[in-house]
Amino acid sequence: MDPWDEAQQAWRRLAGWSGSAPGEALSALDDLGLVRRLLDQTEFEAVRTARAEGRSWSEIAVRLGVTRQSAWERWRDIDEPAPAPEPVSGRSARHRRRSSVKVPNVIGRSIEDARALLEKEDLHAVSPDPGDVPLDVLDRPGGVVTDQSPESGARVPPGSLVRLWVDRGEGGVREPRRPEPEPRTGRKMKDEITDQTVN
Repeated sequence: MDPWDEAQQAWRRLAGWSGSAPGEALSALDDLGLVRRLLDQTEFEAVRTARAEGRSWSEIAVRLGVTRQSAWERWRDIDEPAPAPEPVSGRSARHRRRSSVKVPNVIGRSIEDARALLEKEDLHAVSPDPGDVPLDVLDRPGGVVTDQSPESGARVPPGSLVRLWVDRGEGGVREPRRPEPEPRTGRKMKDEITDQTVN
């Protein structure tokens, strides 16, 4: 069945829902989920098409009844260019098949256990501040990993570095002296230059 036909039927059922009959609430939630998913998908495609046509975030935000900032925060990845395709050869195809390693969760483990687990995945444990104390110096009884970057579950190439923050058993956590790179979620919205007036 066409998704829009299903959504129209769901909408009609929702319009007639009174909320008084027992057991109808779950059916109403099913219908709401169906309509919401279809609307979200259509909204995403419309925003992507509008950006491809050169429309500003301000124009898109006005049409959706949201602020420019919130529109940009929700769909900013649309503007990021897709990575260039890699030429397919025997070697590059083999590399692509093994290019992603899932970072294990090492928080709460001793430094030695964390390092062994990471090495098993072809990853390397490092101190949060590469210019400071090497990780092996921190390897002492009672030292426990309190944080890691990249986080567990992230996909990284083999041989990647995983920074470990460690409680050295002295009540303090090993913090980097230099600030970490700004996380992707903390990026700032760029000003748009447009000569169009948004109504």
